[in-house]
Amino acid sequence: MKTPKFLICTDPLNEESAEMILHSQRPRFLAQVTPITFPEIENRPEAQFADALYVNADGVMEIYRISVSDIYDRTEAEDILDELFPATDYFCKYLQMMEKEEGLTPGFPVKDFNPELPGLKILHAPDLWTVVYNGMVAEFGTEEEMDDFLEVDLNIETELLDKGVINQFD
Repeated sequence: MKTPKFLICTDPLNEESAEMILHSQRPRFLAQVTPITFPEIENRPEAQFADALYVNADGVMEIYRISVSDIYDRTEAEDILDELFPATDYFCKYLQMMEKEEGLTPGFPVKDFNPELPGLKILHAPDLWTVVYNGMVAEFGTEEEMDDFLEVDLNIETELLDKGVINQFD
């Protein structure tokens, strides 16, 4: 049997045990999962990280920061980041499984805007556009203001902006 690419781990002997994700393939690393609040998104750790946004069974958005705590192979930072974003998807599937086991209707992850821009999430409420990306939160009153920010400040090509998923919220 082949070892899965990601494994959820905890240390039952540690009272302050957090959930961890072990990436078992090269580049091998261990990442800690920490629940954070929306304002804490802009607190960027020294370690490489990715944020998972998950709407739970009660319709409440939960945010989890997945940050690398140990790296077991020599590797480039980009190679680790390329695996951290799929780790957020894996963790959201784990959350869905846990809700199912509790007899709840599982929630859902907030989707990335575009697969070519992993980690970029756009949320749209009736009068507000919110961009969450790599430890940054920006809010806009109109789609045009948001598009201008994405193109000018984040240097995202117009073609990528035309092919994205916008998460709609009430």
